[in-house]
Amino acid sequence: MKESPLDIWVKEIIKKTGFVLGKEIHRGYYYTLDKIRSINFSGKYKNKPAILKVYDDPRTTAEPLNLIAFNKHNKSKILKAPALYAYKMVSSQKGWLIMERIPKSARCFVRPINPKTRREIAELYLKYRKSFPIRPSREVSLSENLSAGNFHIFRISRWLQLANDKEAERTLEGRKSILNPKEFIPRFERGVDLIRKEFKNRKMVWCHGHFNPAEIFKDPKENTYYLLDFAHMKMYPEGYELAFIIWSDWITNADWRKTYTEWKKGIREWISEFERIAGKLKIKNFQSLMRASLVERCLGTILADICATDKPEKEQKKRIGLIYRFLDEV
Repeated sequence: MKESPLDIWVKEIIKKTGFVLGKEIHRGYYYTLDKIRSINFSGKYKNKPAILKVYDDPRTTAEPLNLIAFNKHNKSKILKAPALYAYKMVSSQKGWLIMERIPKSARCFVRPINPKTRREIAELYLKYRKSFPIRPSREVSLSENLSAGNFHIFRISRWLQLANDKEAERTLEGRKSILNPKEFIPRFERGVDLIRKEFKNRKMVWCHGHFNPAEIFKDPKENTYYLLDFAHMKMYPEGYELAFIIWSDWITNADWRKTYTEWKKGIREWISEFERIAGKLKIKNFQSLMRASLVERCLGTILADICATDKPEKEQKKRIGLIYRFLDEV
């Protein structure tokens, strides 16, 4: 198999840093397998167990600086993040970092998680918000200065472009399109209208941006949790993180063979869990906020996580059908 540019770059990095390369532990993709955006390796750095992450992401990121800022601000003894040993940012999209390796006893949550664990994640989310900086630790980008509604529309427009390009590729190859415009466009436009209306007066919030069960490792020995992946830390609309958790755990990971009733139940149970803590988070009009936030996640899922990917057609069609029914209800 031909080495990717990131694989080749890793060899240069270990020569310069003295990082002792171990096993590859994760490879991140930008929607399709031909677009590698990051690679993580275990190993040693200055005789300490460590993790090397190299990245070249189409999106802008300041992950090393974000991790430094969180660790500097965080005073929680329950929720932690790895220490940063060394890093280099080549550009606003490309760089590498060497981090502390978290304890071997720490394990991530397997998605979709069970109902009991949902409450655990919800309670941990409260602790996280108390430990997270309120103000940005860097100068915010141009898009982060948008109003909450326009920020959502800006991102949805990018996903629409991804899906549009992928559908054009399918057509040129003589394959059938995944999305039927007559079915999708009316739902898309109603969803965008709802998002504009709900987020017109909602605030933007400085947050981790990827808080979800896959990025949280629990160490039962020390009764502590480790939060990973600070590549997405930025300003997001109020409510985004709660919908993101549901998206990450259930919308993209629940068995797509389930009946609609079974599939919807997981979303409803998550909403109930978050409604229980909405008061502590000082969220006003929780139901309308979650409704619009989940519509944003659903539109993004259809466009980027289904249509713009190489998932099997049968799975794509079934997942889209489930989400269409949910959009029609909400």
